[in-house]
Formats: sequence, C-alpha cells, structure tokens
Amino acid sequence: MDTKNHHARKVSLRKRLCQVTWGWYSLSMATGGIAVLLYNTPHQFTGLETIGKIVYIFNLVLFLSITCCLSVRFLSKSTALKESFQHPNETHFVGTCPLALATVIIGAESYGSRSCGPWLQVALRIVFWIYVAIATLEAIFHNWYLYHRGMASKQPFALVRLLPSFPAMLSGTIASVLASKQPPHHALPIIIGGITFQGFGFMMSFLIYGEYFYRMNKSGLPKSAERPEMFIAVGPWSFTALALIGMANAAVEKFPSRYIISYADSSSPETVAVTTGDIALVMAALVGIFLWLIAFFCLCIAIVSVLATCRAFGGAGAPGMSLPYWSMVFPNTGFVIATIRIGSVLESEAILWVSSVLTILQVAIWLVAWVGTIWAVCTRQMMWPEEVQPEEGEKEY
Repeated sequence: MDTKNHHARKVSLRKRLCQVTWGWYSLSMATGGIAVLLYNTPHQFTGLETIGKIVYIFNLVLFLSITCCLSVRFLSKSTALKESFQHPNETHFVGTCPLALATVIIGAESYGSRSCGPWLQVALRIVFWIYVAIATLEAIFHNWYLYHRGMASKQPFALVRLLPSFPAMLSGTIASVLASKQPPHHALPIIIGGITFQGFGFMMSFLIYGEYFYRMNKSGLPKSAERPEMFIAVGPWSFTALALIGMANAAVEKFPSRYIISYADSSSPETVAVTTGDIALVMAALVGIFLWLIAFFCLCIAIVSVLATCRAFGGAGAPGMSLPYWSMVFPNTGFVIATIRIGSVLESEAILWVSSVLTILQVAIWLVAWVGTIWAVCTRQMMWPEEVQPEEGEKEY
C-alpha cells in the first residue's frame, strides 16, 4: 500500500465517534428490553436477577455512551444537529432516544424497588410525568416537522414513520409497571394517563399499518436491506397487549370499587360484586389475546421475509451487519413479555413455558446482534466515514 492511500485511510477516534446517529439508541432499546425481559420471565433460576441487573447497568452505560458520542458529533459541527433532522432516514430515528429512556425507567422500577427506599417510587412518579411530557412534544412537533418537510416521500418504508409516535405508546407500558407500586391516589391518574397515551400511540401506528400492508400488497416485500425493519410491525400490537393487561392488573388493586360504575348505590353497605378493576382485567385480557395473534402474524411474515434473503433458502444473500438488524430485538422482546402477561392472566403453565423458551431465543438473538455489531465496527463496516473508501474485499457501510 502506498503512503498516500495509507494516510487517506487513517481516521481519528473523534471522527469515528461522529458517525454515531440517532439510530444507535436502538442498541440501548434492545439491551434495556432484554434486562426487563429477564426480570419478567416466568421460570427464574438462582442468579438470573443478578444477570438482569448486570444487563441493566450495562444498558445505563450504553445509553450514556451513545449520548456522549452524539454530543461529540453535534459539538464538532455546528450544523450537525440540524442536518440529523433533515436527513430523510435519520430524522425518523430521533424517537429511539426516548424509547431507550423508557427501558431505563422500567428497569429502575423492576430492579430498584427492593433495593431502594420509598424515595424511588416518588422519583419514578415524577419521571413518568416528565417522560409523558417529552413523548407528547415528540409526537406533536416531530410529526408536524415530518409533515411540513414532506418526509414521507423521502422515506417510503412506512413502518419507520411510526417511530416519532412510539414513545407516547411506551407511556402506557411504563404506567403498567409503575402503577402497581404507587399509592392508589397516584396510581389512578398514572393508569388513566397510560391508557390515554397507549391509545394515541396505537392509533397512530394503526394508520401507518394501513399504508404498510397496502404497499406490500401492491409492490411486494421491501428491499433486502430494509427487511429486518419489518419486525417493527410486531411492536405496537405487542406493547399494547402487555400494557393493557399490566394496567388492568394494577387497576384491580388501585381503582375504587365503585369507580366509573356510577349506578352502584354508594349508600348501600353491600360490597360491589364486580368492580371496575375486574371488568378492566377481563377486557384487557381478551383484547390482549387478539392483539397478540396479529403480532404473531407480523412476526412470522418478518421472519420468513428475512430468511428468504439468505442463500441457504435460495436468496441472493443477507446484507451485512447494520443498524436495521437491531429492529429484530426490541419489538420481539415486547412480544415475549406480552406472551408472559397473557400466560399469567390465563394461569396457563403451557403458555408460560413457551414464554421461557422464547426468552432464551430472544436473548440469543440479542447476543448475535451484539457480536455482529462489534465485528462490523472492528472491520470498519460500521462507524466508518463514507468518504473513506474501504480496501478491496472489505464491505462498505
């Protein structure tokens, strides 16, 4: 190799860090989701909670590291932040930051409740409403910006466009975890707020689903490089199912027995036979079951579509490791947790064992994604400036 080309290929650490985009928060989303999944898996063994805590702490470090890398990027160039919002693909992934933050909040409730004092519940209650405010602003102003800039024509893959509304949906998931540990007078508004924003996020996703399925019927499957992002379709159905069941479980304990059921005679000393919480749990379980099935359908379509690109199944070969592959982790984690919630509410040991098997598979996919990402970074397929061309035989990102 001549000296000129050798120096041209030298890239500083700072410049490599500047290649980190908003989409890198998907690594934190996935890792935080795995930590929550390990906490919820029905068949625990000695040391599993410790493993989950390690994964959670690792996710905290990962979240802060990605934030630092983005800070370096935006401080290195005055227009970098503006350009990230103007980029037709990257701008849609800004929402992955609050999504990753949601896994941090849920993990804090899961692993911190038994280790910390009552102050944690107060702090999480405050953080929840701050998160709701951030998710609301994200949904309104980011979606308006995308409409204003006509980004839909620049980002034809419909599923990616639901990401700005996804953080609002995760408000319901956070509420389903936090409400059970809160005092009743605080739990009630958290549950109502969670239902409100879960409904908003789900309906926004439902509108985009229409275009997603229409495009597949009209034009066929997405390009090979986009197919891992088909797993995003699993998320809204799954997270809505698990959130509704989780909030309904909390409602059984936290809702007043005569709440909403106004026809009940409050002067009567007799106990109300069926409470609002009981009704909510039955409805949530039934709704969660049929949402689970459409999530399963989307999961199977995504799996077959990705496998169809592999040479072993007659395809041209799967694309090299890139950020879209991380879409295979977070939405599917929601699907597994939704399966756990359904198995618990139905008291089905068979479903819970299936959930445990799915947990093992999901952790394996997460580990493979990490190995692939580390390998891609080391071989300069990721976090490498596009203007620096790789040598012959190396893959370009």
